[in-house]
Amino acid sequence: MLKAFVAATFITCLLATGVQAQDSKSIPNLKGTWESTSQLHYKEQGHINSEGRAGKLEILSQEGRVIHGAIEWNHKKSGKDTFSGVIDKDGVTFYLAGHTEGIRIGKLEGPDAFTLYILYPGGAAPRAGLAEYKRVK
Repeated sequence: MLKAFVAATFITCLLATGVQAQDSKSIPNLKGTWESTSQLHYKEQGHINSEGRAGKLEILSQEGRVIHGAIEWNHKKSGKDTFSGVIDKDGVTFYLAGHTEGIRIGKLEGPDAFTLYILYPGGAAPRAGLAEYKRVK
């Protein structure tokens, strides 16, 4: 009886360790520099499509699912902001809250590419659009 209890406990511990290891593998590493092209619509300027590099995003720190970084864009209006973000448990979606303005929702398309959906309601330059990012290696 004791042997069966010890064996069951051992197997339970192995299974729990496997679940923890699997969960930690699902967190993508986003640290680094990313460059983009974009398509946006500004209230004042209308539709804008970037030609060549339109923006740069840097993930400066990542602790588990929580990230922090800086973003720059160069369209008819250029700018920059810092942000805080969180990676969804699905390991594909992430959310960025701009420290000055805006919300961005990202969807990973592999380890070196993602699309960022941009939402800036109200304020001085309301806009919406998307940017396609590639990791700079």
